[in-house]
Amino acid sequence: MSRRVLTAAIAYAVVLGAVLLLTVILPAAGAFSAPALPVDSGAIREGQVIEVLSAEVQETQVGAVHRSRVVVRIAGEDVTIDHVYVEGGVDAIKLVPGDRVLVSELTNRDGTTYLIKDRVRRTSLWALSLVFALLVVAVGGRQGALSLVGLGITFMVLVRFIVPAILDGWAPLPTAIAGSLVILAAAMVVGHGPNPKTWIAVGGTAVSLLLTGLLAVFAVGFVRLTGVGEEGAATLQVLTLGSIDARGLLLAGIIIGALGVLDDVTTTQSSTVIELRRANPSLGTPQLFARAMNVGRDHIAATTNTLVLAYAGASLPLLLIYAGQPHPFGILISYDQLATEIVRTLAGSIGIVAAVPVTTALAAVLVGSGFVTPDPDQDGEAHAGHAHGDAPPGG
Repeated sequence: MSRRVLTAAIAYAVVLGAVLLLTVILPAAGAFSAPALPVDSGAIREGQVIEVLSAEVQETQVGAVHRSRVVVRIAGEDVTIDHVYVEGGVDAIKLVPGDRVLVSELTNRDGTTYLIKDRVRRTSLWALSLVFALLVVAVGGRQGALSLVGLGITFMVLVRFIVPAILDGWAPLPTAIAGSLVILAAAMVVGHGPNPKTWIAVGGTAVSLLLTGLLAVFAVGFVRLTGVGEEGAATLQVLTLGSIDARGLLLAGIIIGALGVLDDVTTTQSSTVIELRRANPSLGTPQLFARAMNVGRDHIAATTNTLVLAYAGASLPLLLIYAGQPHPFGILISYDQLATEIVRTLAGSIGIVAAVPVTTALAAVLVGSGFVTPDPDQDGEAHAGHAHGDAPPGG
């Protein structure tokens, strides 16, 4: 067995072990468990609308109130449900025969009450996911298929480790960092293979993630954010009786949000340095760093804008609410909810900016010193070794 094959086997084994530890072993050992939150919505059951018996609209001061009486079949039993909603409200569901719905079943001394909570969207979501997966594989081929494996690992770590651990009382920030590092290593090793390019990118991302975390801690304290500026965070504090560190949860969200963009930046910079060395083996560390930074500067502009737009898109309703306020901008940004989004964006963006020189410097030193040498026989690959070892000298 060659050293490269052995190294790859060890890398895959370590990544698999880390993923299994967080998603299988720790939950099975009872290290944490997600407690049920005190949301009394009764038993949720699926049903299908069979008939709309009546429907009327009444204009009121709060808007158009829709009242309808529908027959819903639940587990073979037909029940009649009165459905009332205000047009434009969060529960505004206009029903027609054939619709599949989620029904809340509340039983008390007076009998059983049924409320229509939402639509059943499972089939539609699975269909969209299938289209997405097929498109990724069709365009990306083997790499696309491997990226889906990495996406699956990301999902597993989030829902099997990070979320239940935080709900169980684990500190949000270190929990998010631990989960993010495993996601990072797994996604890169699975997606790009266990080669020096990947290890450089992993190292650059890990350092940048640490810098992002430190900056976020400083920024949240400096701006004096409470962590409950968002509606979801405030609701969670009520449901958990304040047992979850709100500021820590905000920091954890910043870390996880920045991770997806960081690995793209660091992989690009690592590949750029290796390709520059392959194209011109005479380039030393300073030249590799300077030329790769030219590419990195362009990448900074694009990815920073991407992160800003991603947060702006997610917060568009909030932005519209504040834009309609008769107050100057200097006052509006002082509100906790808007300041939280600004800090989230700035901390993530600074992490991206830091990732470029950090990863570029790491790659330039390793490649320029000859510790990592491009393989001229395989595009995009590089391997570690000294000039006198199993790899030819890089120049």
